[in-house]
Amino acid sequence: MERSASLLKDADDFLGAAKDLLATGRWAKVCFNCQQAAELALRAALNSLGLEIRGHDLSLLLSELASHEPDIKPLSDIAKRLDQYYIPTRYANAFYSGSAMEHYTQAQANEALQQAESILETCRRIVAERKAQG
Repeated sequence: MERSASLLKDADDFLGAAKDLLATGRWAKVCFNCQQAAELALRAALNSLGLEIRGHDLSLLLSELASHEPDIKPLSDIAKRLDQYYIPTRYANAFYSGSAMEHYTQAQANEALQQAESILETCRRIVAERKAQG
C-alpha cells in the first residue's frame, strides 16, 4: 500500500516536535525525535519504491534505499549517528548513572536536527520524483 505521503507527514510532525523540545532544553528528547523523523522519512522513500523494511535501524533502511537511489548514500554517516539516539535517549539504564536526559547536550540536539532535516529533504525529493514518474 502506498503510504509515502502519510509517512512524510508523520516525519514532519516528529521534526516539529524536536524543534519545540529544543526550545525547552530537552536535548535527549530532541535527539530521539530526530531519529524518529529520519526513520519515517526513509520509510516514506522506501514505500514510494514499493518496499517495506522492518526494524528501526536507520543504517539498514538507508542502505536498502541506496541500492535503488544511490544519491542518498552520502547520508550514511548521518544515519549511523542518528541511530545512536533510538534507545539510550529514552532509558536511564543505558548509562552507568544518571537519567538519560543528563547525557545529551545542546550541541548534539542541534546537530541531530540538521541531520534529520538532511535526510527528510532528500527523502521528500525521492518521493516527489517517484510520484512524478507515475
